[in-house]
Amino acid sequence: MNIDDFNKNSLEFFNTIEKNTDFLLFTHSYPDGDALGSLLSLYKMLKKMNKNVFAICNSEMPYQYKFLSGNEEIVKSMDNIGDDTNYVSIFADCADIKRIKIDYETVIKKSGKIINIDHHLSNTYFGDINIVFSEKSATCEIIYLLFEKYFHEKIDKDIAEALYTGILTDTGKFQYSNTTKEVHKIISSLLEYDIEPSKIYSSIYENEPANRFRFLALVFKRARILNNNLIYSYIKMKDFDKFNLPFSANDGIIEILRTAKDVKVAALFKEVSKNNYKVSLRSSDESVNVAVIAERFGGGGHKMASAYVAEGNLMKSVAELHKSINNN
Repeated sequence: MNIDDFNKNSLEFFNTIEKNTDFLLFTHSYPDGDALGSLLSLYKMLKKMNKNVFAICNSEMPYQYKFLSGNEEIVKSMDNIGDDTNYVSIFADCADIKRIKIDYETVIKKSGKIINIDHHLSNTYFGDINIVFSEKSATCEIIYLLFEKYFHEKIDKDIAEALYTGILTDTGKFQYSNTTKEVHKIISSLLEYDIEPSKIYSSIYENEPANRFRFLALVFKRARILNNNLIYSYIKMKDFDKFNLPFSANDGIIEILRTAKDVKVAALFKEVSKNNYKVSLRSSDESVNVAVIAERFGGGGHKMASAYVAEGNLMKSVAELHKSINNN
């Protein structure tokens, strides 16, 4: 998206917000910091504007992000949302409408207009208004630009904290190559709202249940390196039960795997149902585009951080991924 398209689409976004009173907000299943930061910053902003708004995510709230204001108001389904209102539905950090895991027809039935705000290269442009800026580090960066342009005076500490969280996590604590000078300028602006970076960091990265260390030991024991092209490990559903941990306990593991020197791609296979795995891909090698690899399996994402879903035998899925990397 170039700046002219952004200005045009953002004006449509502003006019839609101004002219409507009822909103549904969605983000993807198994949400990360950018997904929840996007969802909750929009929720808080629309609440401040006295809009009727529901924030919806069908997955559990990861323990790492329970400090975010408004998280307790996120609902998991549309069961208690009336049919007599024509809602504007806003999808945040969601490359494909299918990633919300909520019945598509139900969403369409309740929606008079769909706004799609995202930064993934693989976005399918499913909205009536698409604000898809793949050059940006995080969806929260895009939302900040929208708020700064149209609702600057309404940004408060809670909103700033949510936006900071999304940018912090999607830039890998400001370590990834998507950490631009514009990102640092935005962070500097957010700090004006008296947010506390050390407390946010501690809540996300220094807040682990003791059992998670046993869990990590198991996952790293399983790690294998194949021809210096791929390092991978896997997590079974029973592992979460064994250690009494939520699915979000997998957060951060792929980032450790990607630190393996001279290995092109890191992969973490996470079982979400029997023989069904959510696969996270990372690369620290600029010559390897994991978004292209993920797209071959029906997924997508960014050049150095992507994901897809693998069905069937685990070792067969690993072999297929390894073959794809060799052919990259």
